[in-house]
Amino acid sequence: MMSSSPRTPHEVPAAFAERFNTGRVERVLELFPGGAVLVPEPGAPVSGAGLAGGLAGHLSLGLPISVAPRHVYVSGDVALLIVDWRIEGTAAGEEVALRGTATDVVRRGPDGVWRYAVDNPHGTA
Repeated sequence: MMSSSPRTPHEVPAAFAERFNTGRVERVLELFPGGAVLVPEPGAPVSGAGLAGGLAGHLSLGLPISVAPRHVYVSGDVALLIVDWRIEGTAAGEEVALRGTATDVVRRGPDGVWRYAVDNPHGTA
């Protein structure tokens, strides 16, 4: 695992960015336990073996992500995160400027680490 295993829901976005910025999908998948859902495109959720492919689009750009949590609402072992994110730079000779507001649900595991139950980077789209 990476150096940071999120021990609070507030730490999950930074842990995601740290892993994303390695460019290695297996690092990002450390935050997605079995049963987790990712929504890489509005209305098109993926889970299980589909998670890696769902993450590949943005990872393949080779650009860093920055995250800024806007709201974190905690209820026991579950939390709702509203997180602004952006991916900017030049990839394959083209300027890239992606941004959005994610609506995520995270859950504390038996090991005390918080991981995604639902990662919806497009929020309400």
